[in-house]
Amino acid sequence: MSGTSSDNQKSTFTPLNGVEGKVAIPRLPNEHPGIHPFRTTSACSACREKKAKCDGQRPRCLNCIQLDRVCTYTGSKRDNQKLQLHSLQRKIEVYEALLGEIIAQATINERVSVNNIIKKHFTASPEVFSDILASESLTKHHVQVPNSKVSLGQMYQSMSHNAKLKRPITKDPPVRVNSIKFWTSIVENDTASHLLSFYFTWENPTWNLIDLDMFLQDLETHYPGRYCSRLLVHILLFFGCSFSYRLNRITDRREEKGLGQKLYDQIQLLWENDKGSPDLPTIQSGILLGLLSCTFGVDRLGTQFIMNGAKFYLQSGYDTVERCSESGEEENELSSAELSQEMVSWAIFDIQALASQVYRKVSHWPVPPPQRCSAQQAARLDEDMEWKPYPFDLPVFRPHYYTTLRYRSALAAIVNEVAAFSLRLTGTMTKDDQEYCYKLYNRIVTWKASLPPAILPENNTTPHILCLHFYYQATLISLSTLFTTKASPITDSGEQNKIDFDHVKFEAMETIGSLILIFKHRHGWKSIPIVMLHYFCLAGVHATSQLDGHNPKWALVLESCVVGLWHMSLGWGRLCKAFLRTIELVLKSNDPDPSLVPIKVTSIFKHLNSDMWSATDVASLSADYVVQRVSSKANVPTAGSVSHQTVEDLIRAMENL
Repeated sequence: MSGTSSDNQKSTFTPLNGVEGKVAIPRLPNEHPGIHPFRTTSACSACREKKAKCDGQRPRCLNCIQLDRVCTYTGSKRDNQKLQLHSLQRKIEVYEALLGEIIAQATINERVSVNNIIKKHFTASPEVFSDILASESLTKHHVQVPNSKVSLGQMYQSMSHNAKLKRPITKDPPVRVNSIKFWTSIVENDTASHLLSFYFTWENPTWNLIDLDMFLQDLETHYPGRYCSRLLVHILLFFGCSFSYRLNRITDRREEKGLGQKLYDQIQLLWENDKGSPDLPTIQSGILLGLLSCTFGVDRLGTQFIMNGAKFYLQSGYDTVERCSESGEEENELSSAELSQEMVSWAIFDIQALASQVYRKVSHWPVPPPQRCSAQQAARLDEDMEWKPYPFDLPVFRPHYYTTLRYRSALAAIVNEVAAFSLRLTGTMTKDDQEYCYKLYNRIVTWKASLPPAILPENNTTPHILCLHFYYQATLISLSTLFTTKASPITDSGEQNKIDFDHVKFEAMETIGSLILIFKHRHGWKSIPIVMLHYFCLAGVHATSQLDGHNPKWALVLESCVVGLWHMSLGWGRLCKAFLRTIELVLKSNDPDPSLVPIKVTSIFKHLNSDMWSATDVASLSADYVVQRVSSKANVPTAGSVSHQTVEDLIRAMENL
């Protein structure tokens, strides 16, 4: 049986070559020959997580149907990348449409609501705007500055956290730069734009020492040596730090001081490298360093910078470049380059004239620069110009820059003559000297009478226009002081009472006090031109002798001057504290009724003595600044009651008492 069975199960195979081979074992046939096993290329998320076999059916696989669960597919890596790319392209299209409408609507109406425009686009593409609508604030995202806390963004943030701040902040700095990294590594473009905007808004209009358009053109095209240099850029940024502040707490300038120290360290290195260069930016930098040194209380060094810079500018011939001839130009019309040159020339002359007057330094300019910009051209250039108190959007002023420049230039020429005249006088005035003094006075008064209404303080309170009138009144005081201290009691012609210079001085002081109050009311003491130091000291010292209870104005003036110097001391140097100390010492010497001294004045002086003023400050003073004061408490002081000393001599003499 076994053999038979075995024979039945075997099949015989006779190979062709007669050799016996292996026998193939037959297989059972497939039960379902028409069905082939399916292998899915992508399992659903649920099966993938459970590591279960998935048939890949869509929209739901068999496992998810049987278990009644949500079935989702994530797709392959390539599919996910394609989906992300498509989503980003869609977002870009929607965002571009949104921004296009915002820009178009904002151009038409400045009060347009951005939120309303977003809601309108949201109805069409809700999935695209989910991230935007979930954010805290569009404004907050717009103004973030990653590299510096000294910025317009800082002011936006403080405004958003303080409901009391109602004045609108500007959307963008008026001066915008994009290539600051070529000039410095200390700040980025946003911070540089913020700081340069402060300088060109508050400081430069007074003297127009830097032509903004020429400066920015060279800055953005990386053109050093003509109108821009690394040294000049760092100095302007440093000045900007002295004007910047926290919007909700203007006395907090710690960030600005820290950044200013970094800039100043770099300025010292750059000055050593550039000081021998004959180009215009180096001359401008030297004059700005002179102004800065004066605020440090070392005006002997500062005025040396200023006077040498003015002398070097004159010797280099920058103010005598020949006129450019352009076809179709009117005979008296200046090109932009010529106009820039004239503004810079007059600014340098003006600064050295003021330094000559205030610090009694010899002017190097025998005659002032020519004035070639006509009144007609100045009026045309002024037509479409605006001035706003950066960083605020309001109020908006008509600045009349070029018209003001023409009249300020004419006044600076008189100031230069008054300063030269005072230096020539070594003793008592002769009759000829007194006659010349009368002529100077008449020229000053005639100048004032010629001013157009557009630049009078009752019609225009732009800071540089108020500074123009401070300048005029201070010049009257300087000339009056010169006459009252140098004129002989009786002249041969008997014309000693031709002009009452005591009364002129008193009226000028009255006007300066009023201008101080106007400036405070219109602009406050947040950011103010550096020359205001001079006017604060002048009015503050005079106010100490007028606290008699009959005119409350002078208590307000004293408070304004002391608070103004206090705020300036937060951004500038030792001279602010020296002026505060001067006013305090003069106030003590006049010994007014304590009830007439404003509380803020008393508090600031108390803090000055406890934390701010030291023997080191006194020892470090090197200041020839002349302090003029009236010791009499009468409404109109008598001749001989006026005294003038340098701030250094006055402080040391009175502190010894």
